[in-house]
Amino acid sequence: MELDIYTDAFFACIAAIGFGSINNPTRKMLPWSGVIAAVGHATRFFLMNSALHVHIILATLVASLIIGALSLYISYKKHCPSEMFSFPALLPMIPGMYAYGTVQAMISYLRCHNEGVDPMHYIDIFIYNGLMMMLIILMMVIGIMLPKSFFTK
Repeated sequence: MELDIYTDAFFACIAAIGFGSINNPTRKMLPWSGVIAAVGHATRFFLMNSALHVHIILATLVASLIIGALSLYISYKKHCPSEMFSFPALLPMIPGMYAYGTVQAMISYLRCHNEGVDPMHYIDIFIYNGLMMMLIILMMVIGIMLPKSFFTK
């Protein structure tokens, strides 16, 4: 599992640097987004895959709280906005599989509805994946905003 955490952190770092380069920051600031993303994503991975087996929604909240706090600290030290670090660090945690499952269930519902198959299974999948996706994104927003609202003037 230790190697999995490092692999997860590495790929989150690469993704955050890639997303962060869109904002055109200075080259000195860009690696900090990767470090923050690696720490946050590895935290979520550890909470979900350790003996604790924390649910993805709560693990995302904890990881985004850490990302928010680290972004505030580094932005204070480097004298730049915290959003420069926090938004690229959050992007690797976007729940793409749940979004894909939501769209897939919607398309399957429309396809099976025309064929006369019972569509309730696809409606259940659509609702589950859609709610999971929205709750994970909501926890990401809450996790970023809580440290900012508590520790800034």
